[in-house]
Amino acid sequence: MKTSTIIIAAAIALTAASCSNEAPDAALNVTVQGSCKAGEPVRFTISGDADNIVFYSGEPGHIFGLRDRHSADNDLLVDFVAYTDQSTGVHPNFQVLASSDFNGIYEPADVAAATWTDVTGLFTLPDKTGANTPSGTANLKHIVTSDDAKLYIAFRYFDLDNTPEKNRWVVRSINIEKVSPEGAVTTLADIKTAGWKNVIMSGDKQWTLPGSQLLAAGNTATADKDFWAISTGFNVRSSEPSTGVVVRSIATDNSEFSYTYEKPGVYDAIFAGYSVWYNSESSSTAAVRITVSE
Repeated sequence: MKTSTIIIAAAIALTAASCSNEAPDAALNVTVQGSCKAGEPVRFTISGDADNIVFYSGEPGHIFGLRDRHSADNDLLVDFVAYTDQSTGVHPNFQVLASSDFNGIYEPADVAAATWTDVTGLFTLPDKTGANTPSGTANLKHIVTSDDAKLYIAFRYFDLDNTPEKNRWVVRSINIEKVSPEGAVTTLADIKTAGWKNVIMSGDKQWTLPGSQLLAAGNTATADKDFWAISTGFNVRSSEPSTGVVVRSIATDNSEFSYTYEKPGVYDAIFAGYSVWYNSESSSTAAVRITVSE
């Protein structure tokens, strides 16, 4: 009976002791060893008892303060190369249009119901036939009206005055990019991947879709012609949350860490420490400004 009493008392004492334990203080102290040059490892020394440490380099896509951001005021940059021929001069029957309220149904009634902004004037078009002409880059983010709206781009070929036209318009290439406020560039589409679909608003002609280019051609018929090549929708304001690199976890216990910056510049790096237990938790950050030279 005495032995049982001792065992029970010991168990109670152990339970009390374990319940008094708390998560380790996550406070960190970080120092940089030596100089910092582009393309060479930057060495950090870390002291502190945090169970988990994540490193955010301060580069675009790896910024601590943006780890929970899912939307942003991104730019939407578009450029293309256009060409026209088979006419005595440049016939102005080509438009570039954009919409953020098109419903994604590629039928004439649905296209007509959407609000389309004529953005042709933002680009440079050929001023003579037979010349491949870079459009320059235009930012179309102003077309987007809400965080969840998609941007659609359309190329339109039309003759609506009962005048027969045989001229061709060709879009040789297109680049569509999203650029975050921090300068991170995401390629959204090119001529082959933009998801083009034909919509014939009137007449019986249509765009020849990729392949490697978009091509529209008229004919000698006097009937009105109006046909569109419309892209897929692009999520302009969506944003991928910034990510970090795990420095310490249950599987590792590093007191030193190396990271290579590829470009010169000034970076505000953050080491985020976390200790999360069943009965308590602790978190902290240690900021280090890194000047990377060439």
